[in-house]
Amino acid sequence: MLIKASGITDVGLKRESNEDAFSMDEELGLYLVADGMGGHLAGEVASKIAVDLINSAFRTWLVSSASEEELFGTVDEALSPEGNYLASSIRLANRVIHELATMGDKHQGMGTTVAALVVFPSKVIAANVGDSRIYLVREGAIERLSRDHTIVAEQIEMGIMTAEEASSSSLKHILTRNLGSAEEVAPEVYELEPADNDRFILCTDGLTDLVSDEEILDLTLKAQDPENLCRNFVDLALERGAHDNTTIISVFLSGNTNEKGRALKDSAMAVADLWNNIQKLFKKVRS
Repeated sequence: MLIKASGITDVGLKRESNEDAFSMDEELGLYLVADGMGGHLAGEVASKIAVDLINSAFRTWLVSSASEEELFGTVDEALSPEGNYLASSIRLANRVIHELATMGDKHQGMGTTVAALVVFPSKVIAANVGDSRIYLVREGAIERLSRDHTIVAEQIEMGIMTAEEASSSSLKHILTRNLGSAEEVAPEVYELEPADNDRFILCTDGLTDLVSDEEILDLTLKAQDPENLCRNFVDLALERGAHDNTTIISVFLSGNTNEKGRALKDSAMAVADLWNNIQKLFKKVRS
């Protein structure tokens, strides 16, 4: 399987700083987008912690083929081991961000969304918390692999509000779930088999506030490569005012393979190193 990926982030036209963060680890096949919140610099800290810690924890558990007892939080028997590694990594990042957010005024109340995608030759795993999204474009159609954790999304699901009403609601950005606001968090996790010519888009709401699902589909089908697609998305957001930070990762798949998985370096960090890094992170944020 050939994987081509590209990522981009833009501060936009209204914000002074960029509280979004993203990460692309081609060796792991792990792609992450996060949208931080919580005031001056706090959101930037939260989103950066999320992408760094999820990447580090997922690598640790994947390379060591960690047992259920080694993971953080309750194992979901419906998921593959790799799906549980990703969910556990997100839960761990949530706990760290939550603890840091309660240490003092500097980062009090900080939090972040996260959208995560893992691509293996035989499996794709999508996970999210908050309203950053993951899309799959396959055979000319678009499917959302993430679930918005917002008040209006829940009202739409209950039939209280229509999608059209939600688009103009003053409540559309109020999250019901994010990393940092509570000790525990339950990420949405979805697993599927990859197919030739699949195209995935991970993005923050800086894009989806201004560009519809239909427009995302149209631009994705026309794109020649992931870098061009990311640039076109940002340009469109800028044309429409770019009132928020905008971050996008696009991942294009092609070809098939019989490999069971991607080979990883033997030098990946051990579980003990992971916890040491978390302690260093606490010290750094405190200073």
